[in-house]
Amino acid sequence: MVNSKMLWGGRFSATPKGAVRAFLSSENVALDARLVPYDIEGSMAHVAMLHKQGILKKQEAAPILKALQQLSSRSQKNEFHLDAELEDVHMNVEAEATKLTSEAKKMHTARSRNDQVSVDTRLYLRDEINKTSKALVLLIKEIAFLSKRKTIFPSYTHMQVAQPITLSFYCRAYADAFSRDFARLSECYSRINLNPLGAGAVAGTTWNIDREHTAKLLGFSGVQHSPLDVVTSRGEMEAELIFALTMLLTHTGRIAEDICFLSAKRLAILSDATSTGSSMMPQKKNPDPMELLRGKTARMHGLLMHSLSLMKGLPSGYNMDSQESKYAVMHALDTAQECIPVLCEVLATIDFDPEAIKEELEKGYACATELADLLARKGVPFRSAHEITGKLVKGCVAKRKYLSTLTANEVSAVSGMKITDAELKGVLNVDKTSRMHSPISPEFISPMQKAVSEREEKLTAAKKLLEKEVKQITG
Repeated sequence: MVNSKMLWGGRFSATPKGAVRAFLSSENVALDARLVPYDIEGSMAHVAMLHKQGILKKQEAAPILKALQQLSSRSQKNEFHLDAELEDVHMNVEAEATKLTSEAKKMHTARSRNDQVSVDTRLYLRDEINKTSKALVLLIKEIAFLSKRKTIFPSYTHMQVAQPITLSFYCRAYADAFSRDFARLSECYSRINLNPLGAGAVAGTTWNIDREHTAKLLGFSGVQHSPLDVVTSRGEMEAELIFALTMLLTHTGRIAEDICFLSAKRLAILSDATSTGSSMMPQKKNPDPMELLRGKTARMHGLLMHSLSLMKGLPSGYNMDSQESKYAVMHALDTAQECIPVLCEVLATIDFDPEAIKEELEKGYACATELADLLARKGVPFRSAHEITGKLVKGCVAKRKYLSTLTANEVSAVSGMKITDAELKGVLNVDKTSRMHSPISPEFISPMQKAVSEREEKLTAAKKLLEKEVKQITG
């Protein structure tokens, strides 16, 4: 006898059991728990649209919407639990609604799980992008606060001392990088924010539906027009979002590596609250949070490859493979949202040793480029100035002395140019030659805050519109 729980069981004389049943739905149902409020919201909008179009009469639509309201209340109280035997969130919501009213058997009219899962995922991803974006703004604010410190800082190429900069100069680089991450998330949001409902299983529907109205009730900016594209492209928006998150974690991983590197040289000092110790070596103070943050980047890269590989070679239309994209994008969001606050806390409590930094710059002959530029400004071809400065550095290395100890006479003797003591001190002083940047201003951050606020305001307005329409039908 066919499992009566299966809403598609009419064509079957048997349904999957045991290992096959668990394989098809157990992990999927666990992840689908996140989609319950979105599935209910999408179903409400769909039923309201069916009523508007005359497909469902008021006496049919009203009890369905009341049932969905009850399920929404249960969901908010964490009292709605999914049954793995019902495969997914869609069948669970429909089955529970049908227990409350037999009219709920009509709510799947002009709809397939293929467009239903797409709308659920889009509603979920919109909220998660906004949540991640707000966390990212807080991180940029922390970097902006750090940029106010008047601290000289080393720059590196090939992990060797390059030129003197300031902490504000360093901070601006990451503020710019994270602002690009914010922009990528916003671009993902704009492509996700399209209504897929009405695509049906793959070829749309002959019912006289109004996709624009459903889009308005759910706060979408428009409609994804091709039903075949709606179904075939499942996994594409997930992969694009995971790429944006991968770049974000590439940046957090890089700054984490910088902190580990500077901490090992005792140039950066992590707070005890963001460090750990050794079970054997009492003296150790380890940057474990930063090492783990750096390691999370690898997980994100794996999830990106997972999501891209899922789409490779799939034929047009729906394929069950795409269900795996849900796992990838949810875990990617979890990882990003876990990492950002950790980096915020580290940056809020980190300190630097200016004297140790100056010594690092001196030992690395960080002002050599400025010395070469001084000679070039006096008429020496830069390539020749580069060679002369290289010889001066070589001499300092041999004598174990710093460039700043050179005299004007020593430089003049090697270069053949008249150099004064004042000129030499001007280019060999790491404080004077450090590349500076103004602290990051509120104007840098405010457009990002405004963008998230505007998106959330539009979603709130759409929810109110849906509530109003539901009330008119049920009232």
